[in-house]
Amino acid sequence: MISLLMSVEGLASERKFTVVIDPGHGGPDTGAVHKQVGDVTLTEKHFTLLLARDLSRELVIRGHKVALTRTDDREVLLSDRTALANKLRADVFISIHMNSSNDTVRSGGVETFILNHATDDTSKRLADLENAVLKGSQANAASGSNHVSLIMKDLILDSNLAPSKELACSVQARIKHAATDRGVKQALFYVLLGTDMPSILIESGFMNLKEDRDRILFRQSRMTLAAEIAAAVDDYRLKRTPKKCRIRSEKQFIRKEEPTPRPKDRI
Repeated sequence: MISLLMSVEGLASERKFTVVIDPGHGGPDTGAVHKQVGDVTLTEKHFTLLLARDLSRELVIRGHKVALTRTDDREVLLSDRTALANKLRADVFISIHMNSSNDTVRSGGVETFILNHATDDTSKRLADLENAVLKGSQANAASGSNHVSLIMKDLILDSNLAPSKELACSVQARIKHAATDRGVKQALFYVLLGTDMPSILIESGFMNLKEDRDRILFRQSRMTLAAEIAAAVDDYRLKRTPKKCRIRSEKQFIRKEEPTPRPKDRI
């Protein structure tokens, strides 16, 4: 069951700008981990929830309607995360994650991803997902054929590509005030495939880097990061997107020290 805490009702006469925030992972799906001295193990699922809660508060203060795909440490299928955003007819979908790398020299900082689905390999994986990707989507509701639904979904993804880039560019333009800017990139993330609205995935730091961990663990620096992301959402809403924004090619990351392989319906 999808949990919906921290939501704000829109005014009766005016629909509020709606943001769905997705704290990555949860429950048995820990995401990336960092083992400290002793028995302490820090997990990505905990970090993403901390940042998501602060981001939610910042957006509510700015007058937006906000919903979280999870509000505690529970397992939520990717299809349920995007189905929630589609059901609420959200204006934007923001999935929050933490990265990890064996290369501590080159790691560090925040990067924002948009969906890259315009490849043969991605199209095949999209077809393999079928119902999971289409759950709650307008494409599925408007068509009786799964084949036609996938075509319609592809059209929806294409129409959201430009605004997704604008949102991602706005985030990274603001990030430089709170963390190292690693730029806007493209990759295949299943959680972005199912959305009917502009969507981004923020890798808010590296689990294997103390500076990035501390930015999320300590309240003041975490609130600063959340405030910059919220400001970026306003920049996007008010069409103040940076004019110059380079989109980098797809990059695959090998996450470090994950205890179990990722299930097929996870990122």
